Amino acid sequence: MDNPSHHGMSAPSHPMKRVAVIGAGLSGLVTIKELVDESHTVVCFEQHDNIGGAFYNKADEGGIYNDIHLTVSNYFMAFSSFAAREDVRKYWTASEYIEYLEDFTQHFRLRKFIQFNTEVLSIEPVGTQQWRVRTQRNGEICEDWFDAIAVCSGKFRNPAYPNLPNIDQFQGKIHHSFDFKEPSYFKNKHVVCLGLGESGSDIAHQIAQVAAQTHLVVNRPKSVIARVILGDTGDSRTTRAAHYSFLINHSNFEATLKKRIMNKGLKLNESKHKRPLSAFWMWKFLVKYGLHGEFSNKNDIWMQDLDSGKTQLHLFSIERFEANGIVLKDGQFIPCTDVVMATGYKTQFDFIAHPAAREVAENIRCNYLHMIHPDLRDSMVWIGFARPDVGGVPTIAELQARYYAKLLAGKLPLEHSTVLHEKIRDYQVECQQQFCLEPERSENVRYYRFTHYLAEKLGVVPRWYDLFPNLRLMFYLYHGSLVAAQFRLRGPGKLPAHAKKVMRKVGLMQVPTWHKVFFFTLTSTLSLLAPPIRKFIKLFGVSDKNCNSYKKYTSVAAILKQQWPSGQHFELNDDTKLGAIFPSQFELEGFKYFLSSEYDVPIELLQTSQTVGALNNYLQSSKGALQDITTS
Repeated sequence: MDNPSHHGMSAPSHPMKRVAVIGAGLSGLVTIKELVDESHTVVCFEQHDNIGGAFYNKADEGGIYNDIHLTVSNYFMAFSSFAAREDVRKYWTASEYIEYLEDFTQHFRLRKFIQFNTEVLSIEPVGTQQWRVRTQRNGEICEDWFDAIAVCSGKFRNPAYPNLPNIDQFQGKIHHSFDFKEPSYFKNKHVVCLGLGESGSDIAHQIAQVAAQTHLVVNRPKSVIARVILGDTGDSRTTRAAHYSFLINHSNFEATLKKRIMNKGLKLNESKHKRPLSAFWMWKFLVKYGLHGEFSNKNDIWMQDLDSGKTQLHLFSIERFEANGIVLKDGQFIPCTDVVMATGYKTQFDFIAHPAAREVAENIRCNYLHMIHPDLRDSMVWIGFARPDVGGVPTIAELQARYYAKLLAGKLPLEHSTVLHEKIRDYQVECQQQFCLEPERSENVRYYRFTHYLAEKLGVVPRWYDLFPNLRLMFYLYHGSLVAAQFRLRGPGKLPAHAKKVMRKVGLMQVPTWHKVFFFTLTSTLSLLAPPIRKFIKLFGVSDKNCNSYKKYTSVAAILKQQWPSGQHFELNDDTKLGAIFPSQFELEGFKYFLSSEYDVPIELLQTSQTVGALNNYLQSSKGALQDITTS
């Protein structure tokens, strides 16, 4: 597809700023482009010898592994000003995304603004108007002065290691996912994988193909979205209609009500087919809220290893390390030779000599729009530090860059710092509700709401009448993928002809017709119902109500029959061992977790050698205790 080109630039009508951009990853590149479009002078410092940031794979450096496929499709990874060249939706590899960024860089002639192999040593304020930037390149230290700084360095640079008891006594090897390249080292080894983010999911799957035994230890079931649904990418359903409707939850009431309906439907469906429970549907059953309360992992490849038995699942965290293995909180001992920690990264801005940087490192929500600290205002911003629940980071980073370039140019106002502090406080409260299960992950945002607010600030929110009288494109705006190009239909920086081409190309989800009719009808209907129902929920103050509290049964047999989603019939007696009930290890682990989380069964009663009779005795006694408390 043809992409818009730079034309000859007229003299700017505003004072130009000299801006340092830190990092030439996706956020840094689009920030350079938008700043240059507004006639600012830009110097970008990149510590590596090429663009790409976290996606640039060097054999001698960590950060990205060889066989990586992105979890967001190409149409969502493309910027609004430069379309993906493919005519089909797909998941790019890291190298394919680097090719896209190379094409983007070449098309907009950005490389001349980048100083490669340059490490930023320090950034410190000089008076109230400028910043001094000290850099090192080929052993030579240089200083330069700038009016403004855009920090686009990303957070995937400093591995985080959890502080686990007796870890120093472990005689095997500890790895971090940051250092993983390919799985051959783990061939025939006994490996424990900690953590289940999107990279952790991939790494656990790769290791399971070669290791003698692979164990996956997760603190609790977390939201997972299938990568492919009925032949198309999972994010093909990231539409305006889906976000307007109840498919994206706005409160615990919505989330738990939908979860209750889903669990009932799952139980009926599995019972009807009388089939063994798959890892995917067990996981969906155990996840607390679904698409609410946490970041959604868009990588389900590891679940096939649970079904096949290549990976053993454990839903109780580590109690302690021993010399040749780990002990879990449910008492299980797992012998292992290696432990791989996919435990995330620490955000650090130690090179910035300002107290606001330390505050931002601890909580990016201290910034307005995850960008602007009230004490620094537009003299220093952070771009690309927002991770959406669905959709892609590039859309958000580009909207932030467009907003920042126009702020510096004086074309958009910035509220007083007191107002910014108030808005930040309100936003933090909202996020604590929306991401209640992961309060420590401050980079999490809601894709639709966050992009919509940025677009409002820019004046680029697309309207249906921008596409009139083209009924097909009007339908695509509502039911097609909510990609970045939609924010070029109107307002500053508009590229309406290009945006419409992209929208036609992206189109609708490529799934069977029956599913399109079902999905479009469902989301359209729910979109109409959602606003009045949400007003009702807010009016009566039931936003936090839990609609999915489980009825308490007093026997394992009743729980399996009435609540557990498996379609199988279980033959039990009082002497049946807990470990002998289920045909698969993951289902046993899931049922243990369910008893622990929903029935408060003590860990000592969840040993595989424990009998059904002992569990029944506990369930009956705890039910009686509960009734006594209720009546008194």
